Amino acid sequence: METLLIEFINTLEHSLKNIQEQSGLSAGFSRLTISQAQYLDAIHTLGQPTITELATHLNFAKASVTTGINKLVALGYVLKNQSNEDKRVVRVQLTSAGEELVNAKFHALQEYVAFIGSALTEEENIQFQAILAKLVRLFKQ
Repeated sequence: METLLIEFINTLEHSLKNIQEQSGLSAGFSRLTISQAQYLDAIHTLGQPTITELATHLNFAKASVTTGINKLVALGYVLKNQSNEDKRVVRVQLTSAGEELVNAKFHALQEYVAFIGSALTEEENIQFQAILAKLVRLFKQ
């Protein structure tokens, strides 16, 4: 099982890289760390969070998030906006380049879902979804 699972994960990674290359966004993805990709996803989900909200959402240290966000600003994927009401509050948002990366990832994931769904029978799809749900719960613990 271990060998098959590793092969499955490697195949998914390879497929994602192919989709990224086809969309012309592979250079953007390759410059990101896993944490930075998580920051982009979280910012997309939360809208315009503060650094504290982002750190809480990801369960990361605020200092680490601040450093990661500063790098994403330098790469042109994120903007930092200081609040007019409270100068201590800084909100972050995705630039169009950041949105493009997040959308490309979402598109790739949609293609994976469609491919897997078409490769399995209805019963296998139900079983696969149940197994995935169980694994997701375990990983979140």
